[in-house]
Amino acid sequence: MHFNYKIIRRTISIILLIIGIAMIFPMGCAVALNENSPAQGFFFSSVCCIALGAIGLRFSHYKTTKIKSGESYLIAFISWASVSIIGTFPYLLSGCGYSIADSFFESASGWTTTGAWVIPFDTLPTSVVLWKSMTNWLGGMGLLLLAISFFPVLGAEGHKMATAEMPGTAFEKLSSRTSQTATISYLIYIVMTCVEFLLLLPSGLSPMEALINTLSTISTAGLLNVNNCIGLHLTGYTKLIFAGFSIVGSVNFVMYFFLCTGKWKKVITNVELRVFLGLILLGTVIISLSLYRNGQYDSLPEAFGNGFTQTVAYSTTSGFEIDNLNNWPAVPKMILMILMLCGGCGNSTSGSIKIIRVVIFFKLIRRGIYKRIHPRAVRPVMLDNRPVSSATASNVTVYILLYFLVFVFSSIMFSLENLDMETTFFTSLACMTNNGTGFGRIIGGDFSIFSSFGRIYAAILMLAGRLEFYAVIMLFSPSFWNSDRVKS
Repeated sequence: MHFNYKIIRRTISIILLIIGIAMIFPMGCAVALNENSPAQGFFFSSVCCIALGAIGLRFSHYKTTKIKSGESYLIAFISWASVSIIGTFPYLLSGCGYSIADSFFESASGWTTTGAWVIPFDTLPTSVVLWKSMTNWLGGMGLLLLAISFFPVLGAEGHKMATAEMPGTAFEKLSSRTSQTATISYLIYIVMTCVEFLLLLPSGLSPMEALINTLSTISTAGLLNVNNCIGLHLTGYTKLIFAGFSIVGSVNFVMYFFLCTGKWKKVITNVELRVFLGLILLGTVIISLSLYRNGQYDSLPEAFGNGFTQTVAYSTTSGFEIDNLNNWPAVPKMILMILMLCGGCGNSTSGSIKIIRVVIFFKLIRRGIYKRIHPRAVRPVMLDNRPVSSATASNVTVYILLYFLVFVFSSIMFSLENLDMETTFFTSLACMTNNGTGFGRIIGGDFSIFSSFGRIYAAILMLAGRLEFYAVIMLFSPSFWNSDRVKS
């Protein structure tokens, strides 16, 4: 067994530096708002991260070396586990007496853009709420992608690391170099963030509320309350902005690159994008008509407005809620569950299975039926006028089967909490899909009903879902630790 420890140590060091620098902003907020204990906590955490990152870089001289595919998943796991642990310190050192389990849960929920919570927002200092929204934003596009963007010294092997972290069937390069692709992706991300923030300023939100919820919605993490007053400003305009930019964050970022380079036809004809938007439209119509027909809302426009907002929230895995969905009829709840499982597009900030996999999976089913009727026919699975390779088709099938296997196992684990079936099932889905909420007693993303064990397991499941399970599950495979005996 042999791993490239130098590149692992160097990658972690770079991420520590980035986190340490990021903590300066909530520290400044804490100082400005006279939140003394959080300010000290951020200062201590920031200094430790920057010092450890600098020392790690100093003693891990870069040398171009190829890494194995398994090592890229190991780097992804260590990176995300590290930031989740480090992210607990601002909560622990805030002076509010939060437990380790609660702090770890909040940290994992933030970095994975799940949006669930066990600590009520009205008890969190504003600077800590800002920190959670920043972890949403940083985790939305990916930590390794950010590291590659700022530190291209990670080299050509950065593509393998980005592939291990980015959601979807593959990490699509926008240029010949992975570092340039990462930079372009983050520039697009920053521009969209700035646009949403500017649009929210005249909405009645304070600048702090607008900033916090911009960072959370563009990363499809949901909404974050500031002093529990955000609900007062959920006007039709703010709902439209939140829903619109949740969709923006859930679209494959390659589409924005095509738009910027004038390749409109590739965007219009993209199967994944058309299916994603089509599902949102279809889900909105079915849910809205069902709500109006069942008398949930007095007017059809109100039913369509809330139906659209909740359809977007669940299909993009943002997970925010504007009404008590437990009171909704069965049909809208079933549609929302299906949309939550499908998720957004690949290479985006959303979670869950991803539309691209769903499309390929249904095309495989259709081909299987056709082959039963015409056994000798040669009919490849086509996607955007290109055949899908057998390796990709196999990976998609295995991933979906793995997804439901993890769902069954996690449901059994959460059943130990002795809650009702609806809550148990949707807790597993909420964590796996990084949606953060569901029906039953976790409505609104409230996980405070769980024991410390349940909260820690939920946090681990969020991390596994964000890394699409492989980076976690392969750690339990003997062949991974004895990779020298097999060919890469």
